[in-house]
Amino acid sequence: MPPIRDQFCSACGTAYPTPLVYPRRCPASSCGMTVWANPIPVAVALVPIVVGDRTGLLVVRRGIEPKIGKLALVGGFVEEHERWQSGAAREVVEETGVIVDEGSVTLFDAVSTEPRPNRILMFATTTALDVATLPPFTPSTESLRRGVVFGPDGLEEVFAFPLHAAAARRWFAERGITGSHDHAEH
Repeated sequence: MPPIRDQFCSACGTAYPTPLVYPRRCPASSCGMTVWANPIPVAVALVPIVVGDRTGLLVVRRGIEPKIGKLALVGGFVEEHERWQSGAAREVVEETGVIVDEGSVTLFDAVSTEPRPNRILMFATTTALDVATLPPFTPSTESLRRGVVFGPDGLEEVFAFPLHAAAARRWFAERGITGSHDHAEH
């Protein structure tokens, strides 16, 4: 069983009474510290990649659980010291080696995870990049491969996360791009 967070007050060390529900208020009369379980922000980038006369979205093949081996849009947790736009740009570099202009990171959609809304995914678009300008890819334990996915149909079968597939389908639909998906590594 995984450890339970916030079993003890972080200010004075007093144990919280059971049942452990949020918000938790320290029972010590000299303390009274309260903690909350707020949702964690996740920045996910939809980076358009131009390959010849087609435009697709930058993806990675996951090297870690959950859903190891499946495709995902590039993204991750926003650090406490950065704006979400900076987090999106940082994640793109960390996972793919591709540099995107932080100033081009624009909100596309914001969605809470279901059924437990403990994450808020901020989907962002960036300026399109030509595939010829991409730097060489170096695999990592997190990102086994880098590629581009074209077309919206069937993404739920190859994407690790339904919310990523939904955002990609919407992106393709807004640009009039239809048809079955295909994937090419770059």
